Amino acid sequence: MSIKSIDPQKSKINQLIKFGMPKFHPLAIYVTALFFSIASLIVVYLYRHELNLSKNKLSFLIGSVKDIFQIIFFIVVGCVTILTYKQARKTLFTPIRTEIFKMQIKSFEEILAFFQSKTETDFSHQFDFNFIVSGNARLMFNDFVSTFYEKEIKINEDTLKELYSQFSGAVVTGKYMEENFHSPEYYEKIKPQERIEINNPALLLDKWRRYDFGQIHFSKKYYDEMQKLNTLIASPLLPVPLKNKLVEFESKVGENLWLVGKILTKIAQELPERFPNAKSLENLDLSGIWNKYNHESKPLEPSAKEILVYIRQYLKIETLVD
Repeated sequence: MSIKSIDPQKSKINQLIKFGMPKFHPLAIYVTALFFSIASLIVVYLYRHELNLSKNKLSFLIGSVKDIFQIIFFIVVGCVTILTYKQARKTLFTPIRTEIFKMQIKSFEEILAFFQSKTETDFSHQFDFNFIVSGNARLMFNDFVSTFYEKEIKINEDTLKELYSQFSGAVVTGKYMEENFHSPEYYEKIKPQERIEINNPALLLDKWRRYDFGQIHFSKKYYDEMQKLNTLIASPLLPVPLKNKLVEFESKVGENLWLVGKILTKIAQELPERFPNAKSLENLDLSGIWNKYNHESKPLEPSAKEILVYIRQYLKIETLVD
């Protein structure tokens, strides 16, 4: 069994590495410099005769030492000030950063609750697109019936009122606004438009070809969910990249709402051929309209996943788990 000798010098070095090198406070440096300066002056003064120092040289030496001492003093004061500021930053700003991080975590929790584990179907139900498409489609078919088969098919006004009661608002295209709304001056009186009855099939068809479903109604559920989303976006605590991703998601939801009007306008042009008489309307199935809309709508699930992935990366979840 061999016994290795231990070098005392290496042992001290290892201890310094293990426990850290001693820290020298700037004030200690200043006191040390002051001590050596005073000691040097005393030695010089006591041995001035042996050193053959004249009065002028002695004064110059004392002045030089005093100047050096002042320089050291200001350097030490500067170091103390900088170190004090750094320490103050740690002690003062750390609690603020902690509180901000806690508030960020709360915002992230709300975002996670809004997006977590949701599929494309979930988002369709969340923003009530199923009802929005079917409800607006019924309004479009009411316009079609009142244009071509008003005398043959009677529209149930009570059912129509009930449908409108389920809507919370609407978005309107510029074209629809120009054709159906007028902004009068204060000195003008709005005159109700007189309805012109058209019986000529060719004229009716020509009128229908200019049909534009430009007023897209949305439900209260859609409105409430958009308000929640806007509240999440408005948080000042969110990182800019995350806010941008939320805005992108909101933009896609809005585009999908406008898409309802575009789809119904396109389908409206097919109706005279698909339903040449009143009896043919018995074959109407609104689910086909939903299929067309669903095929062209922008997917929301990928954007939602990007938001969740960003939060995971921002919080460094993988590192915390490991």
